[in-house]
Amino acid sequence: MATAAIVEKSGKVVIRNVGLMLSGDLEQPILDADTIVVEDGRITAVGKEKDCDPEGAQTIIDCRGTVVSPGLIDSHVHPVAGDWTPRQQQTAGSIPLCMVV
Repeated sequence: MATAAIVEKSGKVVIRNVGLMLSGDLEQPILDADTIVVEDGRITAVGKEKDCDPEGAQTIIDCRGTVVSPGLIDSHVHPVAGDWTPRQQQTAGSIPLCMVV
């Protein structure tokens, strides 16, 4: 049976001094921003530090000019054809593999 995780509040977190901020949006891939404000696990502001409210932050993370990018889904996959995988070719003898990608 699954049990619920206990999630503690993070308070206010400011991620500042970002050198390059990527959006994940193909229409506008690079944001004109250097600061992210997170409150209790939710992003509440993205922009220039002068336009954000860093006051009262419990945690300040200095990126020192590095890149911030959205999290990516792990797209590593192992292609299969029904119940048969390409690796089975190594032990199954001469079953031909034909895949269209």
